[in-house]
Amino acid sequence: MVVWPAPPPRVLHTDVPDRIRSAYEEASRAENAGAARLAGVGYRSAVEELCKDQGATHHTLHGKIQELAAKGLPADVITALDETRVVGNDSVHHGVEYSAEELADIADLVAEATVILYAQPAQRRRMAESRSKRHEAAKQST
Repeated sequence: MVVWPAPPPRVLHTDVPDRIRSAYEEASRAENAGAARLAGVGYRSAVEELCKDQGATHHTLHGKIQELAAKGLPADVITALDETRVVGNDSVHHGVEYSAEELADIADLVAEATVILYAQPAQRRRMAESRSKRHEAAKQST
């Protein structure tokens, strides 16, 4: 374990909404400190924020994740979100301490889901805007 300097927390892409990024970073700080149960709950919290941001309204997180599945999200993203929910539930309700490797995998799954849901669509929008501006500039110069 590295005591000093403290390892930097995991961070999500800047295109991810702040509430999700904040919960994720807090979970990562707990993970870095060796607080495995707290990290599991924190990553679950990030998933809950993601579901809310995506418009899910069910009263349980499992239901929210299923709402996102019904909206057509890829099955692997849904599986990742649900695995994170289970880890968080086990951590808070049953005191399960997942290993560092298991927590790292959950963190990676959540990060991957945010790339699919936020970073890639934002990048596509920026590229489309760039092409549109270039196209308009080309029309102006002829």
